[in-house]
Amino acid sequence: MNSLTKNRLKLVFIAILFALPVMTAWTVFSNPQWLDGGETKNYGELVSPAIPSKLSNFIINGEKTNLDHLKGRWVLLHLDVDGRCDEGCEKSVHMLRQLHTLLNKDASRLVRVYLNSSNDAVSGVLSNDPKLSVYTWNNEHLLSLKKLIKDVSDGDMLMLDPLGNIMMRYQQDADPYGIKKDWKLLFKASQIG
Repeated sequence: MNSLTKNRLKLVFIAILFALPVMTAWTVFSNPQWLDGGETKNYGELVSPAIPSKLSNFIINGEKTNLDHLKGRWVLLHLDVDGRCDEGCEKSVHMLRQLHTLLNKDASRLVRVYLNSSNDAVSGVLSNDPKLSVYTWNNEHLLSLKKLIKDVSDGDMLMLDPLGNIMMRYQQDADPYGIKKDWKLLFKASQIG
């Protein structure tokens, strides 16, 4: 083999070496189904695509209620569907209070909201938490939420991004360490809120 052929082979090899990653990336991009079922880092159920919403639409007298302290912040909605906060509900609210404290410097980026479907006065763990905002809602508001998100049940928690989009859902008995990891990843990746 003469030197001209060797040089051409080297050039072809270098060209293939640089083109291979581009071709691989294009193939994977063109076939996203190959990536489905892969492991994700989030613990909660990701709502995809995120659902635009206004919190005032789910609160009785929401248009008249001052919700300025929620604007531009992450909001965790704790849903009360059956009108009573039982032992599981109280445990969940208490756990979320502790997780909120564990966020340290990021705690100011998150606001917790409890949507109470009971017309009774708030008592117990709900009234003892100064950082928990409690608002009242009814079946009409629940039905409008169920149009957006299927299978909403008592004790579910919805995460709203600072723009007001519903983007993640947790069950009442969710693992607190998984929720904390999700929040840390969200706050690390987010430049807003």
